[in-house]
Amino acid sequence: MTEKKNSFGRALATTAKKLSDFQKRPANEGGLIEKISPGEIQCVKQIRSQDNPGFSEESLRELADDILVNGQIEPCVLRPHPNPESGFKYLMVAGERRYRACIIAGVLVEATVKDLTDAQAKRIQRSENVHSENLTQLELALALQEDKDRLGTLDKVAEEWSKGLNWVAERLAYLVNVTKDGAGREAVARGITADISTVNDISRLDKLDPQAAADLLERAEGNEDLNLRQEVRTTLRNTKALRVHNGGSKKGSDKVASTNSTQQTLLDDQLGKLREANTVLSAQVETLTSENTYLKAELEKARAQLAEHWKNPE
Repeated sequence: MTEKKNSFGRALATTAKKLSDFQKRPANEGGLIEKISPGEIQCVKQIRSQDNPGFSEESLRELADDILVNGQIEPCVLRPHPNPESGFKYLMVAGERRYRACIIAGVLVEATVKDLTDAQAKRIQRSENVHSENLTQLELALALQEDKDRLGTLDKVAEEWSKGLNWVAERLAYLVNVTKDGAGREAVARGITADISTVNDISRLDKLDPQAAADLLERAEGNEDLNLRQEVRTTLRNTKALRVHNGGSKKGSDKVASTNSTQQTLLDDQLGKLREANTVLSAQVETLTSENTYLKAELEKARAQLAEHWKNPE
């Protein structure tokens, strides 16, 4: 695990080049950008999928330094404060990390101010959170892919990361699914979900029934309380069952016959693993054969010495 730090750093650089559409995609298109004093903004706890969204002192200082050199790349989103007696003019909707970094840098916060309902503000927060989560998953997947290229097999990658093969394969499949056109990529780009299992299942459903996948994304986008992971798995299971029951059209059969990316990756890796094991076993057999020959020669030598001893006792 000694190379993980460098590998991860290179993955970050690759992410910036290959996935700039996710990094640069604003969760808040439109609106006039204003420069606002941080003291006019109240920042309260937002919706997040993780407790520590990168707000360490070191990371904030790094962002502050970057803002001083390059400016604030993406504006925050604010809304007029709903409580006139709060002492603040604006309420933070999205961009808390940028806001904190601007305070450290001692500069005004660049932001767009929008009249939003609580539901609209929550939707923007969810969208930004999904994109942030996706970047973290992509960085991890890119690091795994780099190690796969370097080490050659999933088994070696899993051993180096102390993870199971399925864990590695699912994340490599996620990398494929969010960097190619399809419903999995759409789910992330539209701020619906960045959950690895869910995105992969959506992509599997998209291969079997694109319309069903598109309909599911529409439902999820309009219903924040929908259990998307459960819904996509149920839909995927029903779609597979329906195809088996109906025998499937030739077109459908071709799709079903095509192994999904995770299964194919695992099968390829297992084949590589078996080949490696065969090579190792062949080497072991050769070594044992050599040792056996040596031991036989030593045994014959010992027998000859014993026989000579009985012929010429002292």
